[in-house]
Formats: sequence, C-alpha cells, structure tokens
Amino acid sequence: MSEVHHPAIVYISPAELVVHPKLIEIYGENENRPALEKSISETGILESLKISARNGVNIVLAGKCRLQIARKLAIAAVRVEFVESASPEEDLKLVLDYNLHREGGKTYYQKFHEGQYWESVLRPQAKERQRESARRLNKSKYSNLNTSIDENIYQEIKGKPVIQEVSENLNISVGSYHKGKKVFLVIEKLREMKKLKAAVALEMELNRSIDAAYKFICNQDMCNQVIDLIEADEIRTIGDGIAWMRHGERNPFRRFQLDQVYQFQTRLRPEWEIMGRVIGITNEFVVFGLRNLVNMNLEIVNLRPREIDAELQDEPSAEQRQRIFHLMQKFSDVFPIQVSLAELLKLPNLTDKEEVLLRIYESDVFEKTWENYKNQMQKIEVAMNSHRDNIRAA
Repeated sequence: MSEVHHPAIVYISPAELVVHPKLIEIYGENENRPALEKSISETGILESLKISARNGVNIVLAGKCRLQIARKLAIAAVRVEFVESASPEEDLKLVLDYNLHREGGKTYYQKFHEGQYWESVLRPQAKERQRESARRLNKSKYSNLNTSIDENIYQEIKGKPVIQEVSENLNISVGSYHKGKKVFLVIEKLREMKKLKAAVALEMELNRSIDAAYKFICNQDMCNQVIDLIEADEIRTIGDGIAWMRHGERNPFRRFQLDQVYQFQTRLRPEWEIMGRVIGITNEFVVFGLRNLVNMNLEIVNLRPREIDAELQDEPSAEQRQRIFHLMQKFSDVFPIQVSLAELLKLPNLTDKEEVLLRIYESDVFEKTWENYKNQMQKIEVAMNSHRDNIRAA
C-alpha cells in the first residue's frame, strides 16, 4: 500500500482484490467497455473502487470493470475506498446500491436480476409497514380521532407498492416489469434444468425486446418446441425458431448468407434484373438488392425463404468488391464516398459507368485533389481560429 489521502482511501495492488460474486453473477465475468478502457489508459482510475474488508479479504463491491481493466493494463496500484459493512448481507445490499445507476448501461436481464434482490429486500419492509398500519389504525379506534385522520395514518405508513418501487429503481414501467419478470424466471428455470443454450437464446430475446420475449413464453406450445430445437442445435435464436414454426420447415434461413448472389428462375418484376444479392436477413425475410434495368437504380425486396425460387451463383464481382472495401477503408473519414461505396456493395454486379466511378476514386488525381482539399480546409480552420483568438484578445 502507498500513501493514504483519506482514512478510508488507499492505493492497493489489483492482486489483493477479490470481486464480489454477485457482481459477476449479474454483470458477467468480463465486460467489453472500450471507452472506459481508453479513459483509464489515458488518465488512470479517477473514481475509487468500493471495498469491504472481511476476514482478511478485500472484496470489491463496486468497480469490477475498473479492476479488470487495471489488471489488463498492468496498473500497479488502484485507488480504493473502504466502506463500513457489518455482514455479508450488508455487503450484498451495498453491491446493489452502488450499481443501481451503473454507467455503461445494463441489459434487461441484468435489471431483472437486480429486481429479484430489491423485491427480497422491500417485501419484508412492506409487510412490516402493513403490520404497523394495522396496529395504529386499531389503536385509533379507541381514540378521539375521526376516520379522516385514520386514513391519513394509513396513507402515511403504507408507502409505495413494492413492484412500483422496484420498477422505479430499475427505470422500467410497472407493466414491463411484470412481463419481464416472468421471462426472467423462465430463463432461470432453464438454467436449473441445464438447458443453457435455450437460456442464452431467451436472454438475448429479452434484452432485445421485453414484449417479444413475453409473447414468446406465453405461447407455451411454440416455446417448448423452439427450446427443444435450440437445445438440439437445429437453430440458434428465438427469432429463427419463430420463423421455423411459422413456415413449418427446419430453419429455412440456414442456406442464405449475407452478400450471396442468387439467380431467380423468373424475374420478380419485368424491369428488375434476374440476379439479386442478399443484403439482409431478418426474423421473417431474406432481403435482396436487385437492379432496376430501366433507371439502373437499386431496388430492395423482402422475400420469405419459401417464396425464393433461385439458385446460388458464384460471386460475379469479387475483384470489384475487394477494391470497394479497400476504398472504404482509405476514405473512412469521407461520409459521401462511404455512402456511395456501400450502395455499390448491395448490387449483384456493377455497370461500366460504376466501374469508371471506382477508377476515379482509385486515381492519383482524385487522391491528390482530395488531399489538397483537406489541406485547404485545415488552413481555413487555422485562420478562423486565429481570427477568433484575435477578436477575444481585443
């Protein structure tokens, strides 16, 4: 340990700290926080980790991510603040209190994990308030207080409903909390049953949409069948399972991948090219990009897998696509060029005029022109900053 700036604040080696297991259980063992890592690498850890010292062990109650980043960056000592805690139960309460407004955002699953704890804490308190309310109301019957005062006493003691208080803590509506809690309990039941693949898939669906996950578990027949398919490695996501159930075939999306080019047996419309490129895959549709041969524009069409009568083709524009990716990297800071290149990637193949556009972007003249433009803009910016400084000085 090094210099102490405050009786409770010291600097300790990360090796001397142990993360509270509840933090790992709720938020995961490893979290990806690139912004926080960048900040710590540049300025160090500015906010103290909260620590409880128990039986010779320094337990981290808040600051798990900061500690993990410190270990990754090989920081010799981190700033910690020791907090008073009389028991492991109080440690647990502090973990949830400190992380109530945790930076970096929380998934819905993490919020409902916290909700279970808050319910366990608040329900006994609510019951005690009810007992106290009953005692005081009973006592008032034998006093000279009128019934309006009785009602005031009742309102004063009863407080907020537990679910409302928990929902406010988690920043979720009461209705969403009721729905999400039921999904959370199904996830936990799946974990108990060792159906871990299905548990992960349902957790992902909950994090995506509380309503969608709730509707899914309410359809018991579909839910059970999709869970069995996920556990059998037939499908990976709840969305795939819903699509399978709707279309009555095993994972109809499996044969499609982004950027593949298909040739349709017949044109989807007379003015459209017969070949299309897969530019998106949703829970219900395969999204194709096709060329309109009248105006040469890109057309987007959504097709259900069973509606697609087409054969996979060899990539017709492999060399051009490599050049496009190279240009996108080269001009990553030029939004209009990025947009035009991204649109070219959606087409099944390029026209001669579009090939000319690629060559223009690749030409030395264009690059020099662009560099000259950037240099001129930098000079203008420097001149404007200097002008503003002169005005302030005056």
